[in-house]
Amino acid sequence: MADAVKQQNTSKFKQQKLPAWQPILTPIPVIVTFMVIGVIFIPVGYVLFYASEQVIEVVSSPYQSCGTVCNYTFYNLNIPNPPIYIYYKLENFYQNHRRYVKSRNDAQLRGQIVNSYSDLGDCAPYASVGGSTSPNDFYLPCGLIARSLFNDTFVFSLGNSSIDLTTDGVAWPSDLDTKFNNPPKGAPGVRVIPDFKNVDFIVWMRTAALPTFRKLWRVVKQPLIGDLTVVIKNNYPVESFGGKKYIVISTTSWLGGKNPFLGYAYMVVGIICILLAIIFLLKHLISGRRQGDTSYLEWNK
Repeated sequence: MADAVKQQNTSKFKQQKLPAWQPILTPIPVIVTFMVIGVIFIPVGYVLFYASEQVIEVVSSPYQSCGTVCNYTFYNLNIPNPPIYIYYKLENFYQNHRRYVKSRNDAQLRGQIVNSYSDLGDCAPYASVGGSTSPNDFYLPCGLIARSLFNDTFVFSLGNSSIDLTTDGVAWPSDLDTKFNNPPKGAPGVRVIPDFKNVDFIVWMRTAALPTFRKLWRVVKQPLIGDLTVVIKNNYPVESFGGKKYIVISTTSWLGGKNPFLGYAYMVVGIICILLAIIFLLKHLISGRRQGDTSYLEWNK
């Protein structure tokens, strides 16, 4: 038995005797590597930055204090190429809070009937009416996310005519087809959301990672040229948490929305790599040392 154990423990893998290769970082390969990285990163960064600059993005002023119903006008828009995307933007709303993110019941959202109050534990304090354990008092759907659904409404007009808005492509197909279904007719419970397949509800249920976020509201299928007026029904309260609300109108590029940071990051890293390559090259030429010189070893000092 002892011999068998000894034989198992002497494999090359367990004894770390597998073939290995470790590069020796001499000055020339290091300088060439930094230079190659810089030469690649700077053009890539410029391409990413250029793609971001092709995106047209217009953001409204904060409108949370404008009254119950108010108008906002985007003047002199010149966005000739649809599709154009309309978002609402919230500031200082922590959808990423741990208790908020888990405050939902996916079985309910898929249209299944949940009869056990214990299955709604994550939804507290909005699991049922008055904390009742009767299925007839369960909220449909339960939880903080559904309870705090964004409910401002917008009516857009370009000049004296309305514009062509669509919900196509607003929600993910997987959410529409699989993750959200209405409960069967006659299902017990107190209905909070009339239609679980409502696009605005589905978009809201996909929680944001940061406290300042935007969510897609509608897609415009026509050019927007001229003055665009928005009639806003200011229903959603944000004063209690110091929030702000905006409307964002944006196009996209092959890279997505407007995001110059990625281009800047690539270019900055490329420039730093080239500068390091130049510094290392000058150091190597001015005061380089012979490779393998044993005079630098500790015992020779």
